[in-house]
Amino acid sequence: MMQATQGQGRGDEQRQYPRFGLGLPVTLLFGARKQSVPGELQDISCGGCFFKSQVAVDVDRRIAVVLSDAAGKKCRATGRVVRTMAYTGFAVLFDDDGSRAIGEFIKGFEPLTQAARVARLTTELQPEIQIL
Repeated sequence: MMQATQGQGRGDEQRQYPRFGLGLPVTLLFGARKQSVPGELQDISCGGCFFKSQVAVDVDRRIAVVLSDAAGKKCRATGRVVRTMAYTGFAVLFDDDGSRAIGEFIKGFEPLTQAARVARLTTELQPEIQIL
């Protein structure tokens, strides 16, 4: 069964969707020039995700997450930054259409352990993260 984190030990936080830990290295592409910055997709859920990054991203900035797997299946979700943590990262809330698309994509790796999930996603997934 896939490990989901809910609230991370904070009693006041209640998530609508379970988050699945990934720890997946990604490249964040900023703006029209697509300046690339290394980051990490720490976790993801149907409602949003958290990226580790040492680059500041403004609250309300639009984000596009495109996930493609080796079989050619592609998923695109858009959303906005809802929280930032200095030198740590930022949280993204997906739009409704993105939530549905990510939900379908997550089903494919839901039964895996975190170690198996990271191994599979590192070799099979081609993420593109656009900071618009």
